[in-house]
Amino acid sequence: MKTNNNNQKYTETLARYLSGEMSTSEARAFDEGTGISAEDKKMIEKMKAQWSAIERYEEPKVTDTGKAWNKLHSRLVEENLIQNQVVAQKNLFIPVMVRIAAVLFLFLGIGAVVYFALNRKPATELVEVNTSNESNTLIKTLSDGSVIYIAQNSLFSFPKEFEKDSRNVELKGEAFFDIASNPDKPFSIETDKAIIQVIGTAFNIKTQNGTDFELLVDRGKVKVSLKSDPSRAEFVTMGEKISIHNDGLVKSRQTSFESTSWYKQRMHFKDESLRNIISVLNRNFNTTFVFADNETGNRKLTVTFRNETAETMTELICTTLNLKSQNINGSVVLSEIKEGASKN
Repeated sequence: MKTNNNNQKYTETLARYLSGEMSTSEARAFDEGTGISAEDKKMIEKMKAQWSAIERYEEPKVTDTGKAWNKLHSRLVEENLIQNQVVAQKNLFIPVMVRIAAVLFLFLGIGAVVYFALNRKPATELVEVNTSNESNTLIKTLSDGSVIYIAQNSLFSFPKEFEKDSRNVELKGEAFFDIASNPDKPFSIETDKAIIQVIGTAFNIKTQNGTDFELLVDRGKVKVSLKSDPSRAEFVTMGEKISIHNDGLVKSRQTSFESTSWYKQRMHFKDESLRNIISVLNRNFNTTFVFADNETGNRKLTVTFRNETAETMTELICTTLNLKSQNINGSVVLSEIKEGASKN
């Protein structure tokens, strides 16, 4: 190969050919190039083998590129194929570096997508209950066993299933909360003005138009924090009432609980399981309802009780679900009616 030591263009072409930077058509044209003697072709093949050996050298890829070029360049100089001059190396290997960077970004992007897909928490399915202006108290039993009595013109939001380490709900309006105790999983209620945190207790919350706030504890202990400044908080115990005035928390004693008895007067259950309904009735009235088997307890029921007696409530349940009742050892046992059997 009769190379001209001053022909830098030819040197760069040779380097592109050896490093694999040529397109398929360019490489084929170079291989089939006219004016190249058999001796020159033999020399090129030898250089190609040396280049491949350099590329297989086990070092970080970016470092290999520079070393490979330096080694090839020194070999070309030793064999008087090119003069000892600095060739625009960075221009020759910019395409290589661009490809390496592109691959790295691609893997980083894929890795990030996979990481967030695996670690992203599924969106919690929220349930909203809006009582509008209906006069009945809507009763919801949550997945943890807590019972919420929601007054009219109120909006209550809660997750269908609670998170692993928390129980968070929201309230606008008025509701009575009877919270199932779970020290490892605190219950938190967010209102427009305050955050209420409990473990297991019963209390009434009343908010109005996003401004007024009042909480009365019927049982247990409650922590109330200002939403605008969580550092300002008070603990409220049985018989105490707390409200917000002039952006401050004000506590007082409550001697009468008649104002919180509203939730027992017109109790409305909507598509609720008989198991949950019986639990609420037994908790609030002098009743001892039980069901004969789990299947009976899973039956769904929509019903309203308005200060009815135990007998009337029994009749309503049995008539709606086609059940029978029996008084056994002081308990009212509800069970399925078998074919051919009477209700009593």
